[in-house]
Amino acid sequence: MSQANSAAETSAAVLGLGPMGAAIARALIDTGGKVSVWNRSAAKTAPLSEAGAIAAATATEAVTAHPIVIVCVADYAAARSVVEPATTALAEKTLVNLTNGTPQQARELSAWAAAHNIDYLDGGIMAVPTGVGQPGSFVLYSGDERAFAGARRTLTALGNAVYVGPDAGAAANYDLALLSAMYGMFAGTRHAVELVGEDGAPQFIEQLLVPFLTAMAGAVTTDASDSPLSMQATALANIVAASEGVHAASQSHLIGPMHEIYAAGAGAQLPQIVRKLAAGLG
Repeated sequence: MSQANSAAETSAAVLGLGPMGAAIARALIDTGGKVSVWNRSAAKTAPLSEAGAIAAATATEAVTAHPIVIVCVADYAAARSVVEPATTALAEKTLVNLTNGTPQQARELSAWAAAHNIDYLDGGIMAVPTGVGQPGSFVLYSGDERAFAGARRTLTALGNAVYVGPDAGAAANYDLALLSAMYGMFAGTRHAVELVGEDGAPQFIEQLLVPFLTAMAGAVTTDASDSPLSMQATALANIVAASEGVHAASQSHLIGPMHEIYAAGAGAQLPQIVRKLAAGLG
């Protein structure tokens, strides 16, 4: 791809320059494309202007200059307050909302966009700000498939662009699902560190916990039947016994759900067990 084509394909406006919005803008700037930025607090545009972005005085001004407009702010209410004054300028453009929210909020904003002839994509960034555009990062997108195809080269500057379907709420749903799994890991790590004790925690995390969790990630999709249920039940009982004095909340994420998983899972793969349990909650 020539530099000229790359620049043309990464022409975009970025509205909202918090940590994630600023990271998005920088990733786009790094492609050599034309990037306009806007933030309610204009001072936040200065570092990006120095890096090559065009600081817009208003959101409408930023929107007018580009076919693709990315908004990333605190919540969907803030997103609406940012884009609604620029409604006319957004017509026939692609609005990419990378604000974290719920599937229903995404669908409502998509409906608003459709009513104003705006192509809409909702997204979930599966990276911390410093990881945006770096190897291994990816961003989920859902909504108008044609708009995604047209914007894909620009969006790839932010990380691997993964389209998850035409339902505008799908990306938010997948985003929250992935975060739920991650937060479960964090909660488990907290409990593990409390068991080990603060003094031994740094060495434990670096040398043992991280390699172990990395190796065990494959168990999500492989047959779990080679680990006898009786052995797992014993391990869970021993965790409870060893956790005397550890804050109860640190155990609650683990003990009940794991008992249910192993009770339901004789000979089954973990995804099948979890689906079975989830169906029982419906």
